[in-house]
Amino acid sequence: MMKSKSAPGRVIRRAPIIPWWAVLGGALVIAAIGSYPYFGTSLYVVSLLGKFLCYALFALSIDLIWGFTGILSLGQAVYFGVSAYFVALSLKINYALDHPTRYGGKIPDFMEWNGLTELPWFMAPLMSTPFAVACALIVPTLMALLFGVITFKRHIYGVYCAVITLAESLILQDFIIEYQAYTGGFNGITDYSNALAWSIFGLPQVQLGKDLIYADFLWLLLAIVAVCYIGARILTHSRVGTVLKSVRDNDVRAEFMGYNVANYRIFVFCISAFLAALAGALYAAWVGLISFLDTGPVYSIEAVIWTAVGGRGTIIGSFIGAFLVRGAEFFLSGVLADWWQLIMGALFVVVVLWLPDGIVGTIGDWINSRRKATLPQIREEEGKRAHDRQRDWQPAGAPKPGEEVT
Repeated sequence: MMKSKSAPGRVIRRAPIIPWWAVLGGALVIAAIGSYPYFGTSLYVVSLLGKFLCYALFALSIDLIWGFTGILSLGQAVYFGVSAYFVALSLKINYALDHPTRYGGKIPDFMEWNGLTELPWFMAPLMSTPFAVACALIVPTLMALLFGVITFKRHIYGVYCAVITLAESLILQDFIIEYQAYTGGFNGITDYSNALAWSIFGLPQVQLGKDLIYADFLWLLLAIVAVCYIGARILTHSRVGTVLKSVRDNDVRAEFMGYNVANYRIFVFCISAFLAALAGALYAAWVGLISFLDTGPVYSIEAVIWTAVGGRGTIIGSFIGAFLVRGAEFFLSGVLADWWQLIMGALFVVVVLWLPDGIVGTIGDWINSRRKATLPQIREEEGKRAHDRQRDWQPAGAPKPGEEVT
């Protein structure tokens, strides 16, 4: 426990950035997911676990801007999709070199279908997969920087920002469909074998039943997601995170206190776009296909639902929401094919009406209320709050509480 003094003779214990029970629970979850390929029997489950990790990372990017800064983005899938297309194009181009099409060409099949006879010059650098991965992470981050400067510097917030991000995703979808000779159009980019992406890292194969899989790639996904979670936790519990929360709660007051609200919003929006791009790159490499639907507003809204169900502003809620909602969708779509969408819609309505803080937020509020149930605890908390309020609002040069006036 960390200790600090806020008043003479008073010691306040600060909670650790990551509680011990969260570390223990996270380690158990990582061990369970990472070891499944070694004792499991279903390749389909392994595929779902990798997808869910990518979904959780994508939901985390939304939680940072929506849950901690109050920026609702309905076009977050733009950064996810742009990154995924960079990786998918690179893998497809390299796959076509070793696997010629039915027409004998060594360019992606969707290019031949649309009349191209050779790889466009501006796509030639994508033959280098490391270069494509770098572009997949840098380009969406720069796009977010440009968007942030244009909108946040002009004080465009709230519903207007949400509408602009929605339009951004629709424009990208139309672009992908219109220029299908370079993007695959409605069909997307398929059949590029994600095994090529896995072999780039030199990952060994593991026998799962009759199938060979790259189990270490699942561990790579787990490691990246864990690092991003810890990084997000550190960020939101730092001084910068405190400012972001103040911007979320009352941006006018935060600006009055001297903070550059626009710069803080641009910063967290770029971090969020980077996480979404990272999720998109991993998703394209893991799944082996990508389409225009993965860049549109529907996908962004789904991620907002995952975050809301899990509990926005909690970090861990985005992971729980992604695994719970997507897992329920895959399960119900097979068991109740005609009703599963109605059930998922009803779940979201229940969360909005009765669990506005999400699963994690509701549980946290209940625990806090139990901790403050006794009268001495309530009195102590109110006394601390009054002391902090007095210290924050005292005039310059005024004696501090407890000091003698000479």
